[in-house]
Amino acid sequence: MLLCAGMTSCEDFLTVLPTDRITEDDFWKTKADLDAVRSAAYVQMSQSGVTSRILYWGELRSDNLTQNDMKQTNVELMRKAVLQPTNNMFDWAPFYTGINYCNKVLENGEVMTKPGAEVDPSFRRGDWLPIKAEMIAMRALYYFNLVKAYRNVPFVTHSVSTDAEAVRSKSHAMPGEQILDILIAELDSAKNFAALDYSSINNRKGRFSKRSIRALLADIQLWRACMIKNIAAKGDKPYRVNAETNDTVFLTQADLNTQSNELLKSVITNCDAILADIQKDYEKDLIEDPSMAGDKERNKDFPYLGFIRKFTTRGVPDLVYSNVFGLKNSHYESIFELQYDGVNSKNNAINDNFGKYESGMFKPSLMVGSAEMTSSAESNINPERGFGKCDIRLVQTFAYNTATAQRSPMHKNTAKEITIPDLTHVGNQEFLTQPSYRGGDSQDANWPFYRLTDIMLMKAEAIARTLPSDCQIPEKNKMNNLTAEQKQLIEGFNLVNSIFKRCNPGLTTSDPVVSGIDRELQCDRMNDKMKSNNTQRTTDLLKLVINERQREFVGEGKRWYDLVRQCEATGDVAETLNTYTAMSKDVKNRLRGIYAMYVPIYSEELKVNGVEFGGGLVQNPVWDRYTVK
Repeated sequence: MLLCAGMTSCEDFLTVLPTDRITEDDFWKTKADLDAVRSAAYVQMSQSGVTSRILYWGELRSDNLTQNDMKQTNVELMRKAVLQPTNNMFDWAPFYTGINYCNKVLENGEVMTKPGAEVDPSFRRGDWLPIKAEMIAMRALYYFNLVKAYRNVPFVTHSVSTDAEAVRSKSHAMPGEQILDILIAELDSAKNFAALDYSSINNRKGRFSKRSIRALLADIQLWRACMIKNIAAKGDKPYRVNAETNDTVFLTQADLNTQSNELLKSVITNCDAILADIQKDYEKDLIEDPSMAGDKERNKDFPYLGFIRKFTTRGVPDLVYSNVFGLKNSHYESIFELQYDGVNSKNNAINDNFGKYESGMFKPSLMVGSAEMTSSAESNINPERGFGKCDIRLVQTFAYNTATAQRSPMHKNTAKEITIPDLTHVGNQEFLTQPSYRGGDSQDANWPFYRLTDIMLMKAEAIARTLPSDCQIPEKNKMNNLTAEQKQLIEGFNLVNSIFKRCNPGLTTSDPVVSGIDRELQCDRMNDKMKSNNTQRTTDLLKLVINERQREFVGEGKRWYDLVRQCEATGDVAETLNTYTAMSKDVKNRLRGIYAMYVPIYSEELKVNGVEFGGGLVQNPVWDRYTVK
């Protein structure tokens, strides 16, 4: 139920009476009190009740994986596009519990630090503002995940202290794009008073700062820009109601397209600010330690983007993987990730859904890799979808073996250290070695919400969605006098291809003047600044971004949401699924219309807050046929 049980897990910092009433008379007296609830908002996000649902809704529905444990029929039905509201995987209560923590902190922090009436002399308004920014961002992250999954959800900004209060609220669902509107305004303000940094690495990467708030803001802006495109095709109304004045504001699609382009420009601005910030860190580190990079490395695009040092092609330690996923909290590449220590907090969602290492071997659990992700691994260096022959992400993501290539176990984030068998043939079984794994009972892998590659690909996607569809890069011998739009298009390709280059260190450029190079390892995507004979358009960039995101973020709960975002932008579900997936015809036939891409409201929620019971919630129209009346 909405917010139900939302406060019964607060016993470590609030006194819960037998009557289900929380007494707060002796609480909210010190900064330590407020910090306890602030911390609880992060802890709640890290619980498997939240993270497993992010995987269910954002990953398990997608074409990245296939089901291994067929006893879990609820997942099988979801993957067949039969989403049943009676399934508790659609219970949003764990998210609203976290939202309630944020609301508690936001309400009481203002009261505690009112100038002239501070309850703790050591905790004043200047100390409160960075925490306020954190909680605004944390609440936005909870709501963003709900909007991506359900589209329209109740938007609650006041706290409750009992289940009875929550039940009495009878909240209506607010349109998702309106919620994103509010979140954008709040985050745009919060970034101005957010913390610049924290003293410990765990806080620096595990608490919201100015940098990570910008990342979340850019992501939400990207989504909202897509949601207001092609509204007629999605059956959306061309007007909105002002929540404060209750006035109806009518908007044409042309008005919305203008808004969309402005949002996309803001995505680029926020991503640029993050990349510039990381560049400053890199340059500062270079001054302190000039030996960390040579001239060639310093002068390349995105010099802070980790890469493989090639002293040999076989048996190469994957320092890129160990830096990002093994050691965790990467200095340059981590933007925001949930923290786990393997003792007090464990990332059980990884074990439960992908597998764990025990008794000397890695054992897959609910899901394994799909055939589509590995079908080109033995032959194609640059496949449209899935991993290519030289893509090190193949072995970073899967415990790949040619004998089981169609159903490769997903060991990303369970493996701590990986050795690449052969840079020119990543799946080469002759030089295969077993990774170093995290123990199943001490799963301390962090949960990466935002990484450097997120920022690069968000910016590239915003560029692709901003430029005219007929914008085209000329052939390499006609690169003089480029227009501003062509330069931006080249920048977009360069962002995506820089990630491809670091993940395919065994490949080389396609320039024919290079001698002594195996032609089978030459690839246009390795060329500098898109200098090739293959002209590329804006539409090619968008397709490249979506397919590169699939390779980059397998197992991180993003693939299905990427497809939903594209459906929102085009208003055409069938075209999106046909272009970007190999889903079966039966599944595609069931996914007709934009609401089919979202999940149903949990039936138990409707029993309390559905319109038929005097509440304000209406079931997703696509899945209403499965709702028990």
